[in-house]
Amino acid sequence: MVGCRYGAKNTLDRNYLHLAERLGAGIHAEREVTTLRQDGDGWEVQTIRPGAWLRKRREIFHAREVVLAAGVLGTLRLLLRNELGGPRVGERLRTNSEVILGATAHGTDVDYSRGIAIGSSIKVGETHLQPVRYPRGSNLMGLFGTILVDGGGRVPRRLRFVAAAARRAVRFVRSLSVRRWSERTIVLLAMQARPNELRARLRRGRLTTERGSQSIPTYIPEANEAARVAAAGVDGVPGNAINEVLLGVPMTAHVLGGACVGTVLDEYHRVLTEPGLHVVDGAAVSANLGVNPSLTIAAQAERALSFWPQKGEADSRPPLSRP
Repeated sequence: MVGCRYGAKNTLDRNYLHLAERLGAGIHAEREVTTLRQDGDGWEVQTIRPGAWLRKRREIFHAREVVLAAGVLGTLRLLLRNELGGPRVGERLRTNSEVILGATAHGTDVDYSRGIAIGSSIKVGETHLQPVRYPRGSNLMGLFGTILVDGGGRVPRRLRFVAAAARRAVRFVRSLSVRRWSERTIVLLAMQARPNELRARLRRGRLTTERGSQSIPTYIPEANEAARVAAAGVDGVPGNAINEVLLGVPMTAHVLGGACVGTVLDEYHRVLTEPGLHVVDGAAVSANLGVNPSLTIAAQAERALSFWPQKGEADSRPPLSRP
């Protein structure tokens, strides 16, 4: 999802890192943080060359303040692996209560890969629907797609899938091919603000999740109907994500929470149990938004950093130990 083709967007590499370098920051590329530990009044940050089995080129940095912005999964992995942030790290992990569908045209008369990645949105009841384009050649996502099958009711969805595959055998076989998939397909992202909850855990060094008290939907009737309407519009067939149909496991493009403001962080995004440690990415978001969260994440990060004192000035934020 390449976004705007004319550079009119805020991204880490185009904007924030460039501006930081102009203000004197040093950028250490290809460094993966493995270990964080307190070192006197500051922090020791151990890093390696990412993806390397040999010649990992270990390097250690020392800093008074450390900001984690590794994306939700990266930040939670670091906090859990290094036992930082207290017992509530990993709680209130969320998605946008979303399901992913699509409509795939039979032919290639129209190239649906051309155009802006996400250019519109409509709301049907509680559901936000966004049509999404993938660039030409980005066909891997097609492996996650299959024929559209409704959920709900007494008959298990996987049995409905078997019946639908047998009844529409040709359509099912065609759904297995991803040839020119991105050129023939419009993906529909359906999101809701309905609460849901997971919990992240570290097991044998790997990040995994447990179901929380509020489940994530794998079937939204309005979304399936929208897929059918879109398929009719492109003279094609509607589709579901295969993991949602067969396994009852939702797919998400928007993982949020796990190190939330109010549980792990204070209102300035400082980790409550570790002075000098901060989190300013999607892990800090403490609610399900029901829409694309990128602007919310950026706004929270810029707000948190706006309270940092300039060099040589007093810190106007209250002490971390305040009740």
